[in-house]
Amino acid sequence: MNPGTEITMKAVLARHLGSGVLTLTLSRPEQRNALDLALAGQLAAALRECAENRDVRAVLITGSGTTFCAGDDLRATGGWRDGSYDGTPNDPRTHEHLYLTICRLMVAVPVPVIVAVNGPAVGAGLSLVCAGDYRVAADHAWFATPGLPMAHLGDVAMLSRAVGPSVATRMFLTGERVDSRQAVARGIIDRCVPVSRLHPEATRFAEELAAAPTRTIGLFKELRERAWCLGTDEALTLQDRYHHRSHHEINDARRAWEAHVSGETPLFRGD
Repeated sequence: MNPGTEITMKAVLARHLGSGVLTLTLSRPEQRNALDLALAGQLAAALRECAENRDVRAVLITGSGTTFCAGDDLRATGGWRDGSYDGTPNDPRTHEHLYLTICRLMVAVPVPVIVAVNGPAVGAGLSLVCAGDYRVAADHAWFATPGLPMAHLGDVAMLSRAVGPSVATRMFLTGERVDSRQAVARGIIDRCVPVSRLHPEATRFAEELAAAPTRTIGLFKELRERAWCLGTDEALTLQDRYHHRSHHEINDARRAWEAHVSGETPLFRGD
């Protein structure tokens, strides 16, 4: 995306930073928060920025209105069919769909990412949910990967990580809608709460994590990605290296030890 692109675009992503938590709210409720170039670009930019902002110690992603994210905005994807890519939610340099970039950023950002699913999460929206580190959903939310009737595919990478290849395949082949309680059982989300409690509960947990030794969480996420699919011996060896890094590179580890010895409660700074 060229440097001036976002300046001329309508702001469709709300940002709020408080208590160390950067809340990012998808704000196209009339379009069910479907990802067009503006929304996808602004979300990707916000995640890139928070990776460099020491004041951000947790990220909370949610949607406005009654839908979390309906996937890619089909009205904005015509360029994919004719090869022009003009106005499509893709990276203009690589033509890669921007929701894939967003998933990568959510996985790589060195702080916890909490997703508060306020309504249906479909297609690319489901991938965004699965890319979160902790996922809580309103009890009326549902999840689906509806690409097959359009002869399209998606959601394979992130959904399979959350639920395994067998369940991901069944969801793709059947297009079934999975409600929040089923989603907890399958591993798509971690908790299901009444909609009135969704944002208070998600915010409370995000603030708890923001007060934790967040650099340790960042190292855990990095190790998680590097150890994925390694053999047991390689994975354990790599884990041991990261364990030593946590001793020698993280100041919060020293603070925790000193507080333990003195019987005090540690105050973590995320470094």
